[in-house]
Amino acid sequence: MALTTVQACKAFRGIEGDNLEHDEELARLILAVQEWLERECERKFEQATVTEYYSGTRWRDLIEVARPPIVSITNLWDDLLRVYATPMSVANYVVPQVDSHDSKAGIVRLDHLQFQQGIQNIKITYAGGFATIPTDLEQAAIEMVWAAREKGLHNLVGVRSRSVADGNVQYVNLAWSSLAEDIINQYRLHLGVA
Repeated sequence: MALTTVQACKAFRGIEGDNLEHDEELARLILAVQEWLERECERKFEQATVTEYYSGTRWRDLIEVARPPIVSITNLWDDLLRVYATPMSVANYVVPQVDSHDSKAGIVRLDHLQFQQGIQNIKITYAGGFATIPTDLEQAAIEMVWAAREKGLHNLVGVRSRSVADGNVQYVNLAWSSLAEDIINQYRLHLGVA
């Protein structure tokens, strides 16, 4: 699932849905924006069931997964031999409630236990990510798509405004990072800060 759709991008600009003139370019830009935002935020947004590995040398009584929010946990293992034959009992860890801080942050806490100190001895299989992309994240993606298109179409790299009468040109940084700074700060994973 993409952060937004071609139809949503066209609707933002008041382009009729049956006008296909920009569809290919918009689809390409949507993918580019999504890849950039995921790289900047150090996470994937789309909901999926994934398996991840962590080292007990870093994590003691909790782990922070890479695809929050956590929807459900299938299994959690702590195995120094990395065979992962027997999962931990669900009584040994706290399954975060949907919409709780821990779920949104991707935190799984052990209940009065600590992980063993090993290399990739912790394995977790869980469902995480957004089933529906948050509105603010989608809007940021839409605006970034159009900013990229306008920069390329009109060669407006850095141009904010022009005055025809006096030839005045004002410049501004139109880099994606400046457009999406608040979204990046809100959705970037802060692993190790719990």
